[in-house]
Amino acid sequence: MEFKHEEFVEREVEIAGYLKQGFSVKQICKQTGLEKKIIEAHKRNMMEKLGAEDLRTLIHLLKAIRV
Repeated sequence: MEFKHEEFVEREVEIAGYLKQGFSVKQICKQTGLEKKIIEAHKRNMMEKLGAEDLRTLIHLLKAIRV
């Protein structure tokens, strides 16, 4: 799978870091000050960009590409 880090916007990179560490959406909201719907939208965008069907797969792919 070919993926370029530049395909993620800055916030997606930040949220990806929290997801890889095992943070929940609620915890990410507290850390970033963003609303849940914003975090969920970034998560959906990352899933689309990486072709992940679920959160577990997304996290596995994020770790594999070292975002």
